[in-house]
Amino acid sequence: MRGNPAGVMTVPRVPYGVARARTFHTHGVTRGQLRRLVEQGAVRHLRHGWYQTDDADPDVVRAIRLGARLSCLTVLGRSGLWLPPWAGLHIRFPERSRRGNRRPVPAGMHTCTPYGPQSLKDFGAVDPISLALSAAARCTTAEYFVAILDSALRSGQWSLDDLTHVLQHCPGHLRQLLTRTGRADSGTESLVRFRLESCNIAVTPQVEIPSVGRVDLLVGRRLVIEVDSVAHHTGLEAYTRDRERDRTLAALGYERIRLTWQQVIHDWDRVFADIVAIIPRGDHLRTPRLH
Repeated sequence: MRGNPAGVMTVPRVPYGVARARTFHTHGVTRGQLRRLVEQGAVRHLRHGWYQTDDADPDVVRAIRLGARLSCLTVLGRSGLWLPPWAGLHIRFPERSRRGNRRPVPAGMHTCTPYGPQSLKDFGAVDPISLALSAAARCTTAEYFVAILDSALRSGQWSLDDLTHVLQHCPGHLRQLLTRTGRADSGTESLVRFRLESCNIAVTPQVEIPSVGRVDLLVGRRLVIEVDSVAHHTGLEAYTRDRERDRTLAALGYERIRLTWQQVIHDWDRVFADIVAIIPRGDHLRTPRLH
């Protein structure tokens, strides 16, 4: 690394603004230069062998200070996958031999352990998404994990075969959850489908209805369940569009239930009671007019 004319060395850009000393060395920073960068305040020492720059990611800094790495739900969320509302900050300790050097984990941080032989390996400051998925299998409930898997499939970056490979070291009951995945536009939609199917209520996801378009879930022949996410159902335009769809569905003879994120996450018992009240009457089995 070369200094500028004023004699102040340039700090190399490293992923997340956090790196080992050897990473700085690969950028041409000698040990002596790294010491001078620390003395100048351009780089700060985090813990043995680790340093941070001024633009360091604060979550990564918190993890490294503990001797851990970012992992599990935190990594999945940063990759754009859907997360449970209680996700918090998830970390992993990579090497059993160093566990004696751990610092206490603060409240609000979760220590995670993936399945398989890679669970103790060190991949750098942030775990790869495949390892994070394996950790999430242990760190969430079945319904939330299926919602995450649906999100991974929805992203287009993962196939069912990819996920099968990632979860190969998980227990059988977790691998079996891959058979519960399906098409869904949101995590809450996945939750509703999973919960209904778990109660032996047949649900068809993402059904195309003439004059309406695709609906989230269809129970029987005529009970439509739409799950409104905040991302796609707020604003006047979305509000108007949803009501037009409801009006068209009503004209075609469909029963309709529209659910919010809050109702799915925090008020499911009452929602489920309403759905179950419809089914014994057989209303959902009658054929709509134009379906």
